[in-house]
Amino acid sequence: MDLWGKITAIKGNQVVITLENREELANLSLFTTAEQPQVIVDVQDERYLSKMQRKKAYAIIAEIARWSGMFPEECKEWMKYYFTAETGNPYFSFSDTDMTTARRFITFLLDFAIRNKVPMKHSGMTYQDDLDMYMYMSLKHRSCVICGKDAQIHHIDTVGMGNDRKLVDHRRKHLIALCEEHHEETHRIGWPTFKSKYHVKGILLDSQTLNQLGIMTYKRMKEIDDDTERTT
Repeated sequence: MDLWGKITAIKGNQVVITLENREELANLSLFTTAEQPQVIVDVQDERYLSKMQRKKAYAIIAEIARWSGMFPEECKEWMKYYFTAETGNPYFSFSDTDMTTARRFITFLLDFAIRNKVPMKHSGMTYQDDLDMYMYMSLKHRSCVICGKDAQIHHIDTVGMGNDRKLVDHRRKHLIALCEEHHEETHRIGWPTFKSKYHVKGILLDSQTLNQLGIMTYKRMKEIDDDTERTT
């Protein structure tokens, strides 16, 4: 349930939100039985997009244009229409859009490029401000976070010699997508050095995401949880 309003006061870790429609608040009880339901406050950044955001967006569009055979300006319009159709965001212009829309559009462009194996001159990390999001997109599309080549999912945390990786509880492991070459490099120079060299990180994924990405089934999660209960 989305409740629309404005932040009218901030005191410590408390935020006061005044809703535009009181009827929405009255209907809140229909969606939850908790006295203090959890929420995510998505604050719209209404500042105009930065020069760096514009530069990043146009750079990715240029890469997609070369890959697709379109002219850059034509590609820009197509990608904006795709963005509005897939996300529900209204059509926008680079001349007056806000930072939040620009950030979401850059994420959309990068996800499109990774998903379609668009050859890029620079690593996707060059364009994405949100490192966690880039790590997630690379895992989702099995794309190496360093070079963009086909990748496998690897654990940052030690799994242990002789252990079957199919039986590992991935919910407790930091994951990263690396091609064979860069995976071998992590073993050669060690993870701390590799992390510092490329400015990457492993991320934890929740159960739903692990299942959606085909990394771990709900059945296997239940088996592990049942085994844990029996041994405790």
